[in-house]
Amino acid sequence: MIEPTSETGRKAMTLANRLRVLYAELSDQTGDMRGEQLRDEVQRALSSLQPSAREPFLQELVRQFPLWSASDRDPAPAPPRPAPVSASVPAVSEPRDPKSVAEKLIEVTKGLGEAEKQQIAARLSVAGLLPRPTASAAAPAAAGPSGAVSASGAADLRKHLGMPADAPIDAGKAVELAAVLAEFVLKLEPYACMFWKDIAPDAKNQVYQTLNRDLGKFMSGDEKVTKEAVSKGVFNLRSLVSLLLKGVSDAGKQFSRDHISRFSVDEITKAAGPGTLMTSKDVLCWKQYVRQMEGVDAASLEKRLKSVIAKDVDAGLSQVIK
Repeated sequence: MIEPTSETGRKAMTLANRLRVLYAELSDQTGDMRGEQLRDEVQRALSSLQPSAREPFLQELVRQFPLWSASDRDPAPAPPRPAPVSASVPAVSEPRDPKSVAEKLIEVTKGLGEAEKQQIAARLSVAGLLPRPTASAAAPAAAGPSGAVSASGAADLRKHLGMPADAPIDAGKAVELAAVLAEFVLKLEPYACMFWKDIAPDAKNQVYQTLNRDLGKFMSGDEKVTKEAVSKGVFNLRSLVSLLLKGVSDAGKQFSRDHISRFSVDEITKAAGPGTLMTSKDVLCWKQYVRQMEGVDAASLEKRLKSVIAKDVDAGLSQVIK
């Protein structure tokens, strides 16, 4: 067991607390998305450790999330095992006849919602058990309440994709494209927002998750969620990601310049001064280096780098987010 007061123990405890907060913040997301974000956090923490320290770190992290036995969760005695089925009693087999399977499927799907039924129908279509919808048949599903695809929306789509103004749009393909792009946006948004919050918790401009709530409502025709609201959420996310990328690049350059201005050979030599009969110049340079490194450790360097990124990104957000 790692001592909680050790550096590895403190890091494991910090990450465990971060994972609990992250899990709570993603309570409205799917299990796959939560798992992906939690794995990213663990991998980021591992990447900062030496290879030899990773296994003890993971063991300590697991210890922060104990698994309770069945007796801890439920003091009631476990129910007795059912008696084995006699060999003379025939086992009930699942229906193997396709027609029987179809009847069984109809029976078990009676209570499902329309969306769930459409998902099952889509899987059957992929398997070749149902005809694939044609572009004309798929158009009503991709259309709005008016029953027709918006002309302005189609024009915007052609414009953004660089298509000719008179190019046809396959409504079925448009829905498939929307699904791909929605997956990208909805997986990027929580990570970008949490990354920004981690770097600059006290920033003047914070970007919060809105698309995970608004996209589905907009697609289903909720009048409370307008195109302008969705566009604003996408614009905020795009601004945050682009500014973070630029901020990381600029911060690396600035941090390097600051570091060289303090710890380069020339700067240390200049600050140490000439040697004396009693003390050589090399000794003076080493003492000067030790003085300048006082209070500098991995945590302070990380904090300094984050502050440089946060300052530039926050300034950029002030100009684009209203």
